[in-house]
Amino acid sequence: MDTNPTPSHQGANNYPMKFFITGTRRGIGKFLSNKLPTTQDVTEADVFINCKHDGFEQVRLLYEAAKIPGIKIINISSNSGDGIRNKVHPYAVEKIALDAANEQLFYQGVDTISLRFGYIDTDRVAHINEPKMSLDYIYEVVEWILIQPHRIKELTIIP
Repeated sequence: MDTNPTPSHQGANNYPMKFFITGTRRGIGKFLSNKLPTTQDVTEADVFINCKHDGFEQVRLLYEAAKIPGIKIINISSNSGDGIRNKVHPYAVEKIALDAANEQLFYQGVDTISLRFGYIDTDRVAHINEPKMSLDYIYEVVEWILIQPHRIKELTIIP
């Protein structure tokens, strides 16, 4: 038995998986769109990667993608909502909303996961002097998610 399968981006019918990725102008979305076979039509996608943060737009996009039969949804979220009790932090609240929508849809049977990352080495957080994960590592996590035989509701990874 192969305990370390190599992702091939092959669907169940042995066709190449197609990815629809939001937020491809920079950061995680751009990096993943350069590594994965993408489509410009979300209805043709096997996997929807919800990257683009713009207020509560990720929540809206998640609900829209959840209407597409058979699609796997990967939401790029954040651990920023952990411990925001003592300050105003709209970004964290928006990511908490994404996680809550993900949980709701997951328990309704949608194949959706919330990947809650700590700092990732992108231009957006270049000014922060804290440990960061590489974009290559984020890609490896996405690949790992794709080969799992079971649905995963959420995963938090902090460097």
